Amino acid sequence: MLLAVARWKSVVSVTIATVLGLAAAWFMGVTAGLGGVLTTAVAAAALTYLMVRRRLPSPRRTLWTSVCSMLVVSLIWTAVSVIGYVFPTQGEPMSGMVAAWARNHGLGDIVDYLETVVFNDPPSKDPAKELSLDPDIAAGGSSTTTTQRPRPNAPTTTTVYAPPAPEALAPLIEPALFGEGTWLPIAKAGGQDAVWAMSIRPLPEFGSVVASMALIDQTYLRGGLFNGSELPGGSWARGDRIPGELYPAAVAAFNGGFRFEHIKGGYFTEGRTVKPLRDGDATLAVSVDGQVELGSYGTDIAKDGPWLSLRQNLILIVDNGVSQVDYGESIGVWWGADFGDEVYVPRSAVCTMNDGRLAYAMVEKVNAAQLAQSLINMGCDKAIQLDINGSWPSFYTFEHGLDGSLIPHLLDGRMRAPQQRVTRGSKKEFFAFFDTTLVPTPSVLDA
Repeated sequence: MLLAVARWKSVVSVTIATVLGLAAAWFMGVTAGLGGVLTTAVAAAALTYLMVRRRLPSPRRTLWTSVCSMLVVSLIWTAVSVIGYVFPTQGEPMSGMVAAWARNHGLGDIVDYLETVVFNDPPSKDPAKELSLDPDIAAGGSSTTTTQRPRPNAPTTTTVYAPPAPEALAPLIEPALFGEGTWLPIAKAGGQDAVWAMSIRPLPEFGSVVASMALIDQTYLRGGLFNGSELPGGSWARGDRIPGELYPAAVAAFNGGFRFEHIKGGYFTEGRTVKPLRDGDATLAVSVDGQVELGSYGTDIAKDGPWLSLRQNLILIVDNGVSQVDYGESIGVWWGADFGDEVYVPRSAVCTMNDGRLAYAMVEKVNAAQLAQSLINMGCDKAIQLDINGSWPSFYTFEHGLDGSLIPHLLDGRMRAPQQRVTRGSKKEFFAFFDTTLVPTPSVLDA
């Protein structure tokens, strides 16, 4: 009887050790490739030899020593790799950078699953007690301050057109909060108001949901797509940050779209196709004169248009004032983890308003269907969902310092992005707008 028990324990022990060893090998294979597996095996073998060469342990003990060596080597490699990735990120939230590291190393499916577990609580129906504009913005916007003067050759006219302020949105929940639905000018271009902001509770049935929106009038603005160090990566005229020569002209910036493995659509800029474009996909397009447009590629956005940049992200989430979420799910559109049904996170979008002007919105915390309805309730006619979750949704306006520095301000007090992301280096692409009267000629915006 004792012999049978001993044999059973030995079998269980060997089985557990084998499973752990295979798991370590799988992890290294996924995150570091074949080279990582071979390096781990060699290092573990050397470590095992040093530990058992004078002890002559049993085969089972030797097996466990080998497995523990593999686990230690794998843990050390992972720690060094993660720290090396996270440390130089200049203020990016730790959780977001660890998730990005995992996605970059083949663990995206696991991250997606964990998001469905962590972010599966729907928003409360109890009305929020405060709005979400950043206090500096709500107080009048220090981001509109500038000490820069227009360049000497800036065009002048006898009649200066002043873009009209957007009409206030009627609050959807009573009693309304102070300032709800009211637009505040937060940035200028050409000496005129060019960006307005407001906050509102956009879903009467989910009163805890609060949205912030920035409306952009492009009359005196020129836009550009800037390329992140990781997405798309590579060398570009418009790299991962706003260059110093454009500091005096910088007005606003906002985040781009999903990682490439989460979309079927494409990415084109500076004459290069990074990922093939797809007919019918939602597209943000930058024309040769710097106007940013959005729509469905091939219909709203002409294939042969004068485009400098084209960034696609899923299909339109709102088209002609109608949600496309259900239709998207029927054709396999990935609105977020688990097709957006069970994940309630901060989501960003850009839309064309009913007056034809562009607007950026962040809504927190909602699924895809709630985002679409929020956009419709705020007056969007067409909309493209951009990045979601964590610190990725971000909208900046800029204060210009006396020393020529550029001081970014976030639109929404809940935005977790580093203040200096677009001035010190962004891992992902972003769009930025500049005052046309202050943009030098030539500039990287021409590329």
